[in-house]
Amino acid sequence: MKKIFYTSIAIFLLLAFSGCRDFLDFKGNNTYEVPTSLDHLQALLNENGTMNVAATPVMGDYWSDDYYLPLERFEALPEVFQGSYIWNLKDFIHPNDWSSAYRPIYPANYCLEGLQRIARNSDNSAQYDYIRGVALFFRAYYYQQLLWTFSPAYDATTASADVGIVLKEDSDFNTPSIRSSVQAGYDRVIQEAKLALDLLPDLSRIPTLPSKVAAHSLLARAYLSMRQYPDALDHVEEALKLKSNLIDFNKKTTGVDPNQTFTFQKYNSDIVFYSEMNSYRGNLTGGAPIDTLLLRSYEEADLRKHFYFIENNGNMTFRGSYANNVMFSGIATDELHLIRAECLARAGKVSETMDVLNYFLRFRFDDNKVYVPVMASNKEKALDIVLLERRKTLLFRGMRLMDIKRLNKEGRNIAIVRNIGDKQYRLEPNDPRMVVPLPEDLRSFVK
Repeated sequence: MKKIFYTSIAIFLLLAFSGCRDFLDFKGNNTYEVPTSLDHLQALLNENGTMNVAATPVMGDYWSDDYYLPLERFEALPEVFQGSYIWNLKDFIHPNDWSSAYRPIYPANYCLEGLQRIARNSDNSAQYDYIRGVALFFRAYYYQQLLWTFSPAYDATTASADVGIVLKEDSDFNTPSIRSSVQAGYDRVIQEAKLALDLLPDLSRIPTLPSKVAAHSLLARAYLSMRQYPDALDHVEEALKLKSNLIDFNKKTTGVDPNQTFTFQKYNSDIVFYSEMNSYRGNLTGGAPIDTLLLRSYEEADLRKHFYFIENNGNMTFRGSYANNVMFSGIATDELHLIRAECLARAGKVSETMDVLNYFLRFRFDDNKVYVPVMASNKEKALDIVLLERRKTLLFRGMRLMDIKRLNKEGRNIAIVRNIGDKQYRLEPNDPRMVVPLPEDLRSFVK
């Protein structure tokens, strides 16, 4: 894996160093000065082209049930995309989701190592601690993204034996790449996100950099993935204390305009932390028809129906990314409100659940229509409603496969069906193929 894992990072470092002549001097012997100051390290973490863009896995959306492909479109696809659609990958080699998600981890490791070579003192402590918090957050964030894609759903009874990801924690290409357990992976995500909490500001100055609210949100995501809902509720409520605003879909001034090709303003006010999905070979779901049952679940007064989708050759296709023409995979406040609602429902707090959900939905429904509040008579009904609203809100953000895997652990029995001509392909609940396989060209490097 050492030859493939971080090739792009080595190139990035070379380009970044040559482009930052104000702090890195080019040497006459064709070498570059190794970054040794806090400013150097901060510059690496600020480089959003490496740390945020085209980095998170996309296979979770390719695997999902939010879209379908007509026969003629499927037959026109390259073999690797056909395999992605029917959960039978072929020619899955670099570039890929694995290498793209590990790309930001290298600078994070590099900076954490760099801090060990710099003395922390009273003059530099604030910057020193901030850099450490940023690096820890980035590493934990991408570990979790990798776990969602390349690992089975967390199950407390099997997680210590289930195969997870490589916890790469140094910048040495020669360190053996050994996959940890799922338990070890989630433990590390939680440990590093908690360490970052005490080192980051409440809010970031730009959404491509982490903050305390982002770290709480990452922890809420992790605990939700592990089905440890009381802990998820604790952290999402802490996050919402710091940032709870929601875009009002009725007001263009809040960053939404349905008359534009892409409805939402990039870096809009909902965003807690910004990242984009990998797009190494195009976008399988771009322009693909939306699942018809999912479309029917939106009421006519629900502005998500009109702002998320657009007619394209007789089909409704997705246009609702928070990253315009690429796929947003970061954290936003709409997700946080829905995590809170789900955790409250699971705790049996039906009235509070409906209060949270109705508060959220009022920002998504047409003000010119009468809004009828959603109601539930019991815990089970409340949870069903929340999970549907979660799916209707967060589609194509890289979360659906994780949701299917965790919910099937609870007996939801979500199967995914592909109809291609007269052939039908099924991905049954808890099928091992729910786990995206390791890329073929890494299998001799990763143990």
